[in-house]
Amino acid sequence: MAQGSDPKTVVEALAEHEEAMSALYNAFAQRYPEVGDLWKTLCAEEYAHGKLLRSLPGRVDEAGLQAFVTARHVDLDELRVETKRLVNLAQLAADAGLPLQEAFRTAVHLEDSLIESQVFVVTDEDSPEVAEVLGALQEQTERHQKHLAASLSTFSSQ
Repeated sequence: MAQGSDPKTVVEALAEHEEAMSALYNAFAQRYPEVGDLWKTLCAEEYAHGKLLRSLPGRVDEAGLQAFVTARHVDLDELRVETKRLVNLAQLAADAGLPLQEAFRTAVHLEDSLIESQVFVVTDEDSPEVAEVLGALQEQTERHQKHLAASLSTFSSQ
């Protein structure tokens, strides 16, 4: 975590990252109408992830929020750089596009990165309220990754 960052700032940055993924998936939905329903669904779910993360400060006390952030070792500066990269990629996808297979590869990589970061894995330090939110986020992220990987495989074989 960036030094001096309070937990609410980190949670907000995590929510903004989810919303940047939502924007990217929305750009893909516009660019690839033949699979627009898939991208629109992912877009809506990523946006909902941001809302879920933003709900944490209202669900847990300051100590619980601090425990959530501390257990994840979030590098706030790195997270903000990655979020900005996603925003730029969404703009690129809207303006110039990527081949559909590359869009799927990018999305699989994003979902894999979230899974590998273990930011949504429940720890012993997490309150029941945090565990509930993280459980939903982890389950959906894993589902996204599997669905995108299957879609990539399908479109790669065509």
